[in-house]
Amino acid sequence: MKAFLCGVIFTSLVLFMPSWARAVVWQPVGYGTMDANSRFKVFIDTESIQGFGGKVRFWQGHVFNEEQPLPSGKTFVRVSISRVVDCEGKSDSNLEAIFYGRDGAIIDKYDTRGMMNFSPVKPETISEAVLNYVCNYVKQNG
Repeated sequence: MKAFLCGVIFTSLVLFMPSWARAVVWQPVGYGTMDANSRFKVFIDTESIQGFGGKVRFWQGHVFNEEQPLPSGKTFVRVSISRVVDCEGKSDSNLEAIFYGRDGAIIDKYDTRGMMNFSPVKPETISEAVLNYVCNYVKQNG
């Protein structure tokens, strides 16, 4: 059972890989929830972290415990999100999201065409943990 679970987790992480990425190193950051049925594990791809002018761009991944519905009626279990955070302003913005079905196939995409719409990050949330992680990563690794 342990080997099976490790295989499922590894497969899930490999499926997060954006097509442009050469190497992906998913680091678990914590858990998030949207409601009682949407607990998800949050990962950061440390190889995608890029600092620029007080902001940080990176890929974030979510693996859900249960299938989640989209407005189209399709369901997903994983999502990769291209994000930017403003370290000083404590705000974040999504740039792109890729949704994956249980079989690993891409079922939907969202793209802001590079437009950043920053929102304040709420204290003591998984979003704050992510912001702190990537901002500290850039400070420590350049």
